[in-house]
Amino acid sequence: MTVSSAQWKTRDYKRLATIADKLQRDTDFDYVVIGDRHSIRLYHPNPEKIGYPMQFTKPGALEKGESYFITGKGSIGMAMRAKTPIFDDDGKVIGVVSIGYLVSKIDSWRAEFLLPMAGVFVVLLGILMLLSWFLAAHIRRQMMGMEPKQIARVVRQQEALFSSVYEGLIAVDPHGYITAINRNARKMLGLSSPGRQWLGKPIAEVVRPADFFTEQIDEKRQDVVANFNGLSVIANREAIRSGDDLLGAIISFRSKDEISTLNAQLTQIKQYVESLRTLRHEHLNWMSTLNGLLQMKEYDRVLAMVQGESQAQQQLIDSLREAFADRQVAGLLFGKVQRARELGLKMVIVPGSQLSQLPPGLDSTEFAAIVGNLLDNAFEASLRSDEGNKIVELFLSDEGDDVVIEVADQGCGRSRVSTRQNI
Repeated sequence: MTVSSAQWKTRDYKRLATIADKLQRDTDFDYVVIGDRHSIRLYHPNPEKIGYPMQFTKPGALEKGESYFITGKGSIGMAMRAKTPIFDDDGKVIGVVSIGYLVSKIDSWRAEFLLPMAGVFVVLLGILMLLSWFLAAHIRRQMMGMEPKQIARVVRQQEALFSSVYEGLIAVDPHGYITAINRNARKMLGLSSPGRQWLGKPIAEVVRPADFFTEQIDEKRQDVVANFNGLSVIANREAIRSGDDLLGAIISFRSKDEISTLNAQLTQIKQYVESLRTLRHEHLNWMSTLNGLLQMKEYDRVLAMVQGESQAQQQLIDSLREAFADRQVAGLLFGKVQRARELGLKMVIVPGSQLSQLPPGLDSTEFAAIVGNLLDNAFEASLRSDEGNKIVELFLSDEGDDVVIEVADQGCGRSRVSTRQNI
């Protein structure tokens, strides 16, 4: 419906009421009020209000043709209003129409629509919190029950441990890609770049051959002699697992030459310990004998025994010093003489034995280990045999171009196969 300028100017209230009633029926507005350009009511749901000024007008808005919203308590009650001007055919403002919703109705809408939505929101919030708890629990299990700070501390500790280990360490994933490599591993393999540059690279591009890193890595290997980049090493391998899942393997290795040197040094130390034990045992026996003679007041025999023992020991020491320039070898032979005496054997160093210098390529520890092993074998063979005079003879000489070591005993002897295996 429309209203003409003539109807408006003649105050056709019946026509205005028809338009307002239809507008209110077709919409959910609580009320419709129509006024003239002076904001005097021309239509109102309450006929008694017609002819009176409209409330809550915005000064100047009607003259400028502005529309606006306003909330306040009017003739119908507390309401939210929207006011807009009415224009004639020439575009001039000839009136104003006001439509509104009662605040009580808006509150009922909120209760009707928002409360169910709030319930849905609470349910969704509860579901989200439950899902987040399950997710957090899953992540915590993946992190082995540790908090982020604990994980950071463990990572730093492992990095420090990884760097401080003397052995070379390399970790690979199941596909043969490097996941960690420490400084000693890079040093032994001749890798000059920093460790992070090797992470994620195939192990086959870094170590050749790479079979030890890629084949059957789920199997544990210990003390395997291998060759990495031309270096002979003793390697170990341990699989990394998470439950039944294979995550990779960690390989540790050391230079075979270093281990051989350590073994020789340990052997020499064992020989020193055995020599000291023998001397202690011999000394205890000697002291027991002296104590018995003193208790029996055999002073002359005590004096003779002390002088004889001292002279014998000094003669042995002097002869060893004179014949063997290397003091480690001389000390070994002195200990072996004492050990033979404790075992009920007699060790004789053949006259003419001498060692002015060690063979090329052998240090004192390695040479002493060779001589010590030969003498130990002779002692063992002599003790196993019931025949013979229990004498072990040693001839050692570096005259000529070679060093000659001869050990003779009256024992059962050793087969060539056994000798080859021990060598």
